Amino acid sequence: MNWILIAISVFGIDHCWDTSANDFLVDDLGYLYTISDFSLVKHRDNGDTLFVYSRMDLGKISQVDLSNPLRPLVFYKESSNLCILDNTLSEQRLLSLWNNNFGMVEMIASGVNQQFWVYDAINKELLLVDERMEIRAQSGYLPGIIGRDIGLVGMAERHEQLFIADSNYGIWVFDRFGTLTYRVRFEHIKAIRAHADAISIRSEEGFYTYSYASRDVAKVDVSAERFDQVKNKQFIFQQNRICVRQN
Repeated sequence: MNWILIAISVFGIDHCWDTSANDFLVDDLGYLYTISDFSLVKHRDNGDTLFVYSRMDLGKISQVDLSNPLRPLVFYKESSNLCILDNTLSEQRLLSLWNNNFGMVEMIASGVNQQFWVYDAINKELLLVDERMEIRAQSGYLPGIIGRDIGLVGMAERHEQLFIADSNYGIWVFDRFGTLTYRVRFEHIKAIRAHADAISIRSEEGFYTYSYASRDVAKVDVSAERFDQVKNKQFIFQQNRICVRQN
């Protein structure tokens, strides 16, 4: 594995704005989404608000998956509900994952062909599910496959591969049938955000990117609470302020 240092000094600040949100995400089209307890807001990269999605009856938002910008997924772990939205954040379907042979869903990831992955924390396996709630693929008992329990902190599908972020052992990569293919060695991962060309990794030591093509891990020299990078833009969240830097 090669390690490459990316200097942030080559980037200039484009826009900054204050926010009361808890976190943010960026899709592959460059739109930014801020996340609060009960709401998801879509913005242009200058901070202008485009669309808002909010529901208080399902509990707090646990996870948002923007792998498909035309089909965002919002997961509510507390109530075990999955909301499928369109690109205007209008709700298209509400799926209850409770009592559907999935055990206890810990995390989800958007898949191809209107499918999605779930991690069943009781049976400790990955399941590929369609919108009719039928299981299309499953990994089997993960601790038996990889030889240890997973400290799950993130999951995302890209290029028909499912990337599972393990806080202690790196990123486990599965194919579209739920078969383990390889591992990206990495320690102390806290979160991942997958994009078309690379995965942004947040660890205890800072921020990195992982390239699908080269399988290189690159260090990003930036100080922030949250960070993401899409193409030639860097998005930085620090002290209730979001800044966009462009090359």
